[in-house]
Amino acid sequence: MLHLRLVAPRDTAKKALDLLVADGSVCNVVHMPGVATKPQGDMILADVAREDASLVLHELRQLKIPETGSITVEAIDTQLSEGANRAEKHAPGLPSDAVVWEEVEARTQENTELSAGFVAFMILACLIAAAGILLDQPILIVGAMVVGPEFGPLVGVSVALVELRAGLARRSLIALAVSFPAGTIGRCWPR
Repeated sequence: MLHLRLVAPRDTAKKALDLLVADGSVCNVVHMPGVATKPQGDMILADVAREDASLVLHELRQLKIPETGSITVEAIDTQLSEGANRAEKHAPGLPSDAVVWEEVEARTQENTELSAGFVAFMILACLIAAAGILLDQPILIVGAMVVGPEFGPLVGVSVALVELRAGLARRSLIALAVSFPAGTIGRCWPR
């Protein structure tokens, strides 16, 4: 289950509330009219089955809530509720298989930024991999894979291709285009 917190102007909040109450994969809906100050409006709390979270978030985004307020998504570690059990049964599939694209997108944004730390970890990963090759130690090569930060930009490129987001693709490719040569040069630096 995921916990949603929405802040929206009153008219938009009413539409969101209707949408959430009507959805069988949503439970524990709480409406607090007029409690939000910046921006002014209502706050809505709800829990949604992970399997349907992307669909529900898509519908809420169609109401332009991110432009006029906000949508916050948090993971629920433990929830003891028959209502939550019914919501999860209503949603197709298994929670462990569910992909919440908004989560993937948020994590991808964080992991695709080119920084000095990113390049330093790439150089370190290349040094460890080179030592593994020279010493014929596969464990060092695996260690280099653990240290290497290239997974974030690779995921960023994949997400950008699926969602047709040129900016994300550009940032991810730049991070890879700068860090791999830096790692290679760092590995070959005169001893």
